[in-house]
Amino acid sequence: MRILIAGGRSRTDYLIESLMKSGNSVVAVNGNRPWCEYLSSRHDAAVVYGDATKRYVLDDADIEGFDLVIAMCDNDADNLVVCDMARRYFGIDHAVCTVYNPRNVAVFKKLGISSAISATYMVSRLIEQASMEAMGGHD
Repeated sequence: MRILIAGGRSRTDYLIESLMKSGNSVVAVNGNRPWCEYLSSRHDAAVVYGDATKRYVLDDADIEGFDLVIAMCDNDADNLVVCDMARRYFGIDHAVCTVYNPRNVAVFKKLGISSAISATYMVSRLIEQASMEAMGGHD
């Protein structure tokens, strides 16, 4: 698969390594120049310096027709913009989007994001499940 990863820091580093080990082709776009230099030094992947919410940056990344976009920016709105632009302008229909505000998960899915992932949302569900199991164990 050909995959765009937009934003992120240490998660991006790990994800690039993991995806490339599985035989995927990865292009990373990041707005932090030193981080881009670090990623370039560690991985045999294309790394583009720039704001992934800008169409000209994604044009420079040459992502037309990629299979998947993974948006890992520090801001939910930026992640939504990246995924929307990838679909609208570059024909990338599948998107995985990190969401910081768990209330945005349902909104992102309604807006057509294939997979909206919130660590806070997932942890809260696990805590609820564990609480229910603990309560059930004491009845």
